[in-house]
Amino acid sequence: MIHICDDWISISLASREAVFAAARNFSSDKCWTEIVPGIDSVAIQFNPALLSPDEASHLAIRQLGTEVSETYCPPPAIVIPICYDAEFSPDRDLIAQKLALKSTNLSTWHTSKTHRVAMLGFMPGFAYLESPEECPAIGRLENPRQLVSAGSIGIIGNQSCIYSFDSPGGWPIIGRTPLRLFDPSRDRPALLTAGQTICFESITRQAFDQWPQGAME
Repeated sequence: MIHICDDWISISLASREAVFAAARNFSSDKCWTEIVPGIDSVAIQFNPALLSPDEASHLAIRQLGTEVSETYCPPPAIVIPICYDAEFSPDRDLIAQKLALKSTNLSTWHTSKTHRVAMLGFMPGFAYLESPEECPAIGRLENPRQLVSAGSIGIIGNQSCIYSFDSPGGWPIIGRTPLRLFDPSRDRPALLTAGQTICFESITRQAFDQWPQGAME
């Protein structure tokens, strides 16, 4: 199903793989000024000075049709360093309790999981993650925080997120990465991409403090 609003086209798709494949295909055409993969859809923006809405929708449908027979190639996997120091993991006791784990075992449990970027949203570079492995529901905090620091990793069960900037938030926080998730001065401002596999790697507080400020790797 296709929806057109001003200079945006939203296309509903049957699977997450189809979303990632369509986004990859659209990204090869400079007609689209922005491409935003979602959970079950992809949104693309066009320049109305160059394309009418009808022309843009016909082009999108044609490109979408050529993608169906192609194999989806996910972006390269990435390792995200994460520090589980008490200051960076204020909800570890709550999370451990929900998971029926000891707090001291939480980092080992978390780094054993594989995650995939479901989509970017909420703010530039903010990543929503999903895990294919079963996980008990953790839920959101009863009282959201007024400030969650950039790099914080939140988790509510099979879904996780990484905060790209300081902001309010209600996800229980399990740790923090020293990596910068969004840098507008770079050719590719966002560190993460929809469809990308993420593995978390535990680092010490000393390593976190010594990490180059603003580094994206």
